[in-house]
Amino acid sequence: MKNDRFQRIGRIAGCAALLLVGRAEAAEPPSPDPGFVPQAISVPEGFVVEVAAAPPLVAHPTFATFDDRGRLFVSENAGVNLSAEELEQLLPNSVRMLEDTDGDGRFDKSVVFADKMTFPMGGAWHNGALYVASPPRIWRLEDTDGDGVADKRDAIVGTFGYTGNAASIHGCISGPDGRLYWCDGYHGHEFTDDAGRITSKREGSYLFSCLPDGSDVRIHCGGGMDNPVEVDFTEEGEMLGTVNIMYTRPRIDCLVHWQHGGTYPHREQILNEWKETGEFLGPVHRFGHVAVSGTQRYRSGAMDASWRDDFLVTFFNSGKVVRVVLEPDGASYRAVQREFLACLNRDFHPTDVAEDADGSLIIVDTGGWFYRGCPTSQFAKPEVPGALYRVRRADAAKIDDPRGELIDWPKLSNASLAAFLADSRFAVRGRAIAECANRGEPIVPVLRHAARDRDVSVRIDVVWACTRMIGGSMAPRRAAGSSSEPAPTRDATVAAAREAIREALSDPDARVRRTACRSLATYVDPEAMARLREMLQEDSAPIRREAAVALGRLRDARSVPSLLVALDRAADRTEEHAVVYALIEIGDPSATRRGLASDRPLIRRGAMLALDQMDGGDLTADEVVPLAASDHAPSQSSAARIFERRPDWTGRSAEVIEGLLANPSSIDSLTDVIRRLIARSLSDEGVATLVGRSLADPGAPASVQDLLLAAMAESQGVPAHKTWIAPIEGRLASADSRRVESALAALGGLQAESFKARLLEIGADASRPVLLRVAALEAAAGRRGDLTDASLDLLIGALGAGPNASVEAAQRIGRASLNKNQLVRLAPLLASASPSQLPELIGPYRSTTDPRIAAAFLAAMENAASLTLVAPHQFSDVILRYPQDLLPAANRLLDRVRQAEQAKLAKLDHLLPLVEHADPARGRDLFFAEKSKCATCHRVGDRGTRVGPDLTTIGSNRAAADLLESIVFPSATLVRDYEPFAFALTDGRLLTGLVARETGDTVFIQQQTGDPTPIRAADIEQRIPGSVSIMPNGLEKDLSESELADVVAFLLSLKLP
Repeated sequence: MKNDRFQRIGRIAGCAALLLVGRAEAAEPPSPDPGFVPQAISVPEGFVVEVAAAPPLVAHPTFATFDDRGRLFVSENAGVNLSAEELEQLLPNSVRMLEDTDGDGRFDKSVVFADKMTFPMGGAWHNGALYVASPPRIWRLEDTDGDGVADKRDAIVGTFGYTGNAASIHGCISGPDGRLYWCDGYHGHEFTDDAGRITSKREGSYLFSCLPDGSDVRIHCGGGMDNPVEVDFTEEGEMLGTVNIMYTRPRIDCLVHWQHGGTYPHREQILNEWKETGEFLGPVHRFGHVAVSGTQRYRSGAMDASWRDDFLVTFFNSGKVVRVVLEPDGASYRAVQREFLACLNRDFHPTDVAEDADGSLIIVDTGGWFYRGCPTSQFAKPEVPGALYRVRRADAAKIDDPRGELIDWPKLSNASLAAFLADSRFAVRGRAIAECANRGEPIVPVLRHAARDRDVSVRIDVVWACTRMIGGSMAPRRAAGSSSEPAPTRDATVAAAREAIREALSDPDARVRRTACRSLATYVDPEAMARLREMLQEDSAPIRREAAVALGRLRDARSVPSLLVALDRAADRTEEHAVVYALIEIGDPSATRRGLASDRPLIRRGAMLALDQMDGGDLTADEVVPLAASDHAPSQSSAARIFERRPDWTGRSAEVIEGLLANPSSIDSLTDVIRRLIARSLSDEGVATLVGRSLADPGAPASVQDLLLAAMAESQGVPAHKTWIAPIEGRLASADSRRVESALAALGGLQAESFKARLLEIGADASRPVLLRVAALEAAAGRRGDLTDASLDLLIGALGAGPNASVEAAQRIGRASLNKNQLVRLAPLLASASPSQLPELIGPYRSTTDPRIAAAFLAAMENAASLTLVAPHQFSDVILRYPQDLLPAANRLLDRVRQAEQAKLAKLDHLLPLVEHADPARGRDLFFAEKSKCATCHRVGDRGTRVGPDLTTIGSNRAAADLLESIVFPSATLVRDYEPFAFALTDGRLLTGLVARETGDTVFIQQQTGDPTPIRAADIEQRIPGSVSIMPNGLEKDLSESELADVVAFLLSLKLP
């Protein structure tokens, strides 16, 4: 194995040569590049896998979509990992068009359809053009002269934020309603009108749609998830899709049934920019940590009739394609995951799946180039190309004209055209729907007759054809190639289409009725309102849900009474959301407020949720407090969350807090809410007295008292209330160190003058743990962030203590705001600092520009025993702003650090063979031992902590090389949602860590050890993305080679059950 497999790609100079992407045109499939070796892919018995396209036809494909002629449009990467700025400067990527000219299943012609693109990811063919998401915009690409190259490019929607790590816009996808859909990662967007006025600006992840000309842009739903990738639709128009990092700690990638107006996990600050209806909505299925990518509903059933309408999902990390079977469950679905395709080679990374018209599947393998934020691709391997693979049944019968290319569509009569809605070829049915929609009003009577067909699918297709007619009439500026109808004709078409859709609301089949509701939620029809209100009482929860959505979109207050009644029948959270969101969209406070007087708790709760979010709802404390004291747990929980967000209601906090503390279940489920509510209300006399009484009560549960003290710790210099003094004094005098620590933490947030003598006494007590003594001295000094000289002395002394205590002491020094004299005094100690201490201790030197301090730092690092175990990025960050005359010396040290990093590369090749003969049982013991420190940050099962990623099933997604690289090079690739940040605070402190959680006003920072530290957003002066993992560099130095191999063997054994 060569060391060059570890070489990173990313320098602009190394990418420039890749901009010249040649066009390969050949009548026969060109010979594959000599370096290409097909992957060994396993599929069920009776299936075969063939190479459909390999280099030079494609090199690093990411997504693929077919047009109506069977040409495949492939998003192609140049094999480079670049930032957004570099992508926009170099425009290295492209979209290729592949053709199979002889119909043998192998593509034999490839042209660059669109070059000079940033990062195209996906595509939808519609009416003669390709619609592609390539940040920062959605593009319409058209070949007007038939040479296979898009000579017309229009940016139709933008702009979207992105960083280059693929968590950005993906798409487009054609919806059955004729709209274009796409997903956006968590980098925000900003839309402006023709006059430059901002029409939409948000930070979260959202799902969008628009008409084909880029007009009528809509946000369907959104949340705090990291990266929704791709969606597809059921026959009835339900939108499901894949999303990466929907949950974190542990990370969970999911399949989601996206709901209109839905708000999804996990970043809570998203609630500041979207209407919520209660708790976050959840997924249909949890895949685990697999890095999901493209998905598609399997339409034909050609490979297996029972697979029709299953979703196929690609797993980038584990090299799999799985089949997900959906089963109705309440107003949504539950799912069962089935294995379909797998490859053991860790350089096989499937990113998309596309169904061809004959029912075979194209699997897109992107190869080894990608590593930005990807923990299974620690180092770019552009020399490992991707390919397209075709999967089909070995005995598959040939389907004649699978796309209907031999049909003379323009010459078909309306009746003949409508007959093709019943065709067995799914691509032909799709073409027929589009052709029917283009014909408009004259074909509607024929379609209404077809809607009497016994085939439910035909009746559904009629609804979608009529829906597209309505959408087609809306566009203010017509897409190229579409017809332009005079207004009277458009009006007649819309009226006829709406009438046909209204008829479908009474179809005997529930699937057709649901499709009609879905259509009316897309394009509203006031004449359908009475029937939609009736449908709120149907037995089918999905129909009730979609009827509520359609009524909300109508925004007619006459529907409010029916929706309030519907709250009491909601089958699950999905249906409840639809009803509450409909009330919010209608936005009639007076009509909705009547629900607060209901004797049904679910109606009262739903009305409260809607009033809280609707514009002009003017919900009052008098309306919320009774529900917060309710014995109906869902009502109490929702009321408490609403109350906690209203600081102007603090005068009523005591009665709310008292009710919550009296309910053990609310303490368990609402700990964070109660803590924040108490912290913000401590200055209120009623709350202060309640807190003092609870602290003094010997019968109060320990969980309650700990919660009260944690709230004090979050406060900002609140004076200690007279009722708190005795209980806190009692804790400070306790022999239980845990009780003392919680009291000291509380005093750190208070004005603690009355405790000063006792705190100084604790600080001077040499029998107590050093960190406890330091906490006491800092609380006595009332200086958050600073260290007194006495505290620094104690911490320096602790650097020679046991492993955990010394690291904690180093961390405490590292996050302090040290004065100049303290920095000079600390510098000589850097020379003898251990590998786990040094990265922490150098932190305070990053903020200085003082030549004397910088010189002292560099002199110490010259002789530092652990210098070469500091990550190059981290050392570079420290010296970045040092005086110019000191930079030569600083750069010499940086060169030493980089050389040591290169030496580790060779060691990996030496270590890999040892894993094969290692002992997982010994590795398990080492993992949980003090020597390795693994369990101080990672969790396996119910042991360890969740500072870093949960490793319970890590062996299912990682190879030995991946795990070794992660240990030896912890900062080589930062796992998504575990990226470090440096926080410069207004009090002078500099904290470095992960964002464990974030609300609208608080950031919880997870450092290498301990619980997350809550920091008020208002106290953060600057938040700087970091490049150095909080996992220490040099951990492998604490283990022998065989021990390191044992640990890796143990991790490899941790697989999904």
